[in-house]
Amino acid sequence: MAAQDYDLKTLLDVARWEPVQDQLAALTRTAIITIDYKGIPISKHSMRTAFCTVIRENPVTCKRCYRCDALAGLEAVRRNEPFIYLCHCGIVDVAVPIMVGEQYLGAVMFGQVRLPDGDRDGQVSRLVNEISSFRAEEQDARAELMQKYMELPEMEYSRIVEIANLINSVVRYIVGRVVQSRSDRMAYEWVMRSSLPPQLDWQQEAAHETEPGTPAEERIPVAEDSPVYPALAYLFSHRGEMLRMSQMAELCHLSASYFSKLFLRELGENFTDYVKRQKVRWAKEMLRGTSKSVTEISEELGFLDSSYFIKVFKAFEGITPLAYRQERYYT
Repeated sequence: MAAQDYDLKTLLDVARWEPVQDQLAALTRTAIITIDYKGIPISKHSMRTAFCTVIRENPVTCKRCYRCDALAGLEAVRRNEPFIYLCHCGIVDVAVPIMVGEQYLGAVMFGQVRLPDGDRDGQVSRLVNEISSFRAEEQDARAELMQKYMELPEMEYSRIVEIANLINSVVRYIVGRVVQSRSDRMAYEWVMRSSLPPQLDWQQEAAHETEPGTPAEERIPVAEDSPVYPALAYLFSHRGEMLRMSQMAELCHLSASYFSKLFLRELGENFTDYVKRQKVRWAKEMLRGTSKSVTEISEELGFLDSSYFIKVFKAFEGITPLAYRQERYYT
């Protein structure tokens, strides 16, 4: 999938990312915000300082902040590493780029700190050599703003570099996992489609085989981004196989125990029982719509022993397959 097909808000899942961002801010004692490639925030601001609150809530200086963030993100992309710089107010900020391939989607910005007196700042780029935000018309307002500036936390340059490397590693890990997961799913779906007749893909087959009156989406009752989605898709495309949970867990890149917990949570039923229930549904469809014998249906659904198939069917339906067929058509 092309990088431009990725949406930053979906990539990070902002609702889940913000608590992580809050924890990183608390751990590093810096303010953090996530922006898109235009410099527009897509997340809330974690641990924003009082000084930057004043600056960012001013309609004029806020635009300068956005521009600073956007320029810093682009510079980080050019360098292919976190970019440490002085913003237009002269405080230290850092842009950690969010990339998919060569496509720049945005950045995680952290900082709002000052270097201690005597700490060399030669390695800190002055992105915009301007402190125009201090030009308050009223002397009292200017004095109050300067007081907030002096209250900004101090941080040594070496510590800033450590935090930049940490956040960069977190961002790359998250992006890497999302891209790999999507790539695996696309490859899997391609394999599924190639194994079906030309006129049907695996999703169409699942809908086609749905019982009368049953909505097609019930066949795959989880979203495509669900961790257990590949297992369900495989089940619907290979109904003649007896699937082991360990195989499906591996397909989903999960441990067997975690797969089991997720499956139960999302489907309300354990994997083994769910598979049996689906096979009974397919069996009922064939009993109603074909003249195949119980043994033939049993074999087609992957049961090695027709007596076991009959036992499973009766456990779910309360009657045997043959009785179900007779009751369906002769009562």
